[in-house]
Parts: sequence; C-alpha cells; structure tokens
Amino acid sequence: MKKINTSSPYTFIMDDFNRGKFIRTYKRSGLNGYKRYVPLKKIFELLKRSNIKHPRVIKNRLFYLDIEFIEGSPIPENFKPSLMLSLFCNNLFEMRQINCRNILSDIPYRSNQGFLNDNINNLLVVMDRLGNYETLDRVGLRRDMVVALKSIAVDDTRPMQLIHGDFSPENIIMRGNDYFIIDWEFATLGDIAYEIALHMMYFKYDDEEKNQLFQRIAQTLNVDINSLVNDVRTYTKFELMRRTFLKFNRAINLAKRGKPFDEILLDGFNYYAQISNAYTIESIRQTFRDLYRG
Repeated sequence: MKKINTSSPYTFIMDDFNRGKFIRTYKRSGLNGYKRYVPLKKIFELLKRSNIKHPRVIKNRLFYLDIEFIEGSPIPENFKPSLMLSLFCNNLFEMRQINCRNILSDIPYRSNQGFLNDNINNLLVVMDRLGNYETLDRVGLRRDMVVALKSIAVDDTRPMQLIHGDFSPENIIMRGNDYFIIDWEFATLGDIAYEIALHMMYFKYDDEEKNQLFQRIAQTLNVDINSLVNDVRTYTKFELMRRTFLKFNRAINLAKRGKPFDEILLDGFNYYAQISNAYTIESIRQTFRDLYRG
C-alpha cells in the first residue's frame, strides 16, 4: 500500500494491484471524531437503500470508513444548467424518499427553525472561540449581525429531510453517462431551503433558470413556493455571513503570524460585498496592514 495524497480530509490509498480507494479516518476516541463518524456511518447505511449513485463503503472498521474511489471527473464549468437543474432536483427527490428521522435521532433539532438556529449557534461558538472581534468590528463585522438572524422565521410546515450539505459541482463526478454524488460528510436531517441556497451559490443560474428550479421543487416535493423562495434568501444570507466571518478570521490569524493574508482576505471580501456596501476592499486591506504591519 502507498499513500498518494494526504492534503485533503480523505487519504488516497493505492494497493499493489493499482486499485485505489479513499479512506476517511474518524477517531472515535475524541468527541469531534465520534460526532462525525457515527452520523456518517448511518448516512451511508441509508444511501444503500436509495437510488442515489454514491461511493460505497468498502469496509467499516472500528476507527475507519473505507470509501470507494469513484473514477471520473467533476462536472465542467460549462455544464448545461438544464442538466444540472434536473440532476439536483432528482437527487433532492430521492433524498426525500429516505426515512432518516428515526435513524438520525441524536440530532438536537426537530424543525426547520431549529435547524437554522442550530447552525447559527454553531457559528457563534466558532466565532467566540476564534475571538478577533476588535479587528472584525473595524471592518464593520459584528457578532450581533449573526445573532440577529435568529429573529428571522422559516417555514416549519415544510418537511425536513436528508440533505447533502455540499451539493457543489466538485462533488458531482461524471463517469460515462453516470453521475455520482460524493463527499457526504455534511449530510444531515435538515431544511431543503438550505440545500437549495448552497447549491445556488455554487452553480450560477440565471433568473429564468432559478424560477424553473423553484417551480420544479415546489411541485415535486409539494411545498409552498413563496415560503421556499423567502427561506432560501434567509439561508443564503446566513451562509454568506458564515463564510465572511470565517474567511476574515483566517486572514486575521495569518496576519498575526506575519504571513500573507491578501488572498484569503479577498475571498472573505467577495462574500462580504454581497451583504454590505459599507467598505471597499482597499479600505479593508489598509485596515489589516495598519493593524498587523505597522
């Protein structure tokens, strides 16, 4: 056996017969490892009963899940929006057919509102651990901006279901005429509005295609289209906020260690620009230079 790549959460192992597989390691001895290992193990057990094409678990060992390596390539940037729309809607429907509520019984929420608030609380825990509020405040980012999202109500009549949590082009592998959905690490019982919001951030549809997406999902899953559209906006705002705070915190920590931060800062600003027009990238860069470069 030899390791080919250890730069990602998955390690690619090539055996003596040139057969490859990814191994994702979860250390059950630690709290975080246990929290990740147990739900993912259950997710793959659920997927086996579905029509969704996904990597198989080759072996389930005490501390490891050996995940099948899917040969192929991620969908290209010029992939037809109509095909992506169908692929996304079909998989959303297939995930609706999976009864995961009882199997994922240790999840601390049981409503869409609880799902949103749980995500907000998790972000606040990370932000409080990272600190850096004084610097963030100088570029107009405040903790209460995230807290304020809790006052927004989402539709609790819309059924919760299994969601992938990262339905991006990079996680859709083409092999011939087949499409495989990989990287189920963030899959959970959740709100489809969040799944849609994430997907629409990754894959840019025009206005007409967005309308088609909402119409098809509303009809296929029998949900109210108006509340769905509104809640997708709410989750988009949350996700932009989450990525902004995490990117800026990373830039701050790099700057504190005297390392380059401009590229990470630019990533953060690209998200920030979508939620605020108060600052320009030049003024934010200068603020960081004043604080950390003298």
